[in-house]
Amino acid sequence: MLDLGAAMARDDYETRHKRQAQGIAKVKAEGKYRGRQPNVALHHDILDQLTLERSYSQIQEKLGCSRATIAKVVKQQI
Repeated sequence: MLDLGAAMARDDYETRHKRQAQGIAKVKAEGKYRGRQPNVALHHDILDQLTLERSYSQIQEKLGCSRATIAKVVKQQI
């Protein structure tokens, strides 16, 4: 019985994943898909903190963002 429930859940997951991919492909073909947009205000705040020579930990604590976000902003500036 447990195997049946797991199989049904997996099938449902795969179906949702395929439908989502189809929808994204359709919108991309129409030229409307832009993906997730960056938080420009947060990126500016991170750059301001970096110019003040704050550490990643200090920026994380002050702005509530992840280290990966800070690193991405730094990488985009190079």
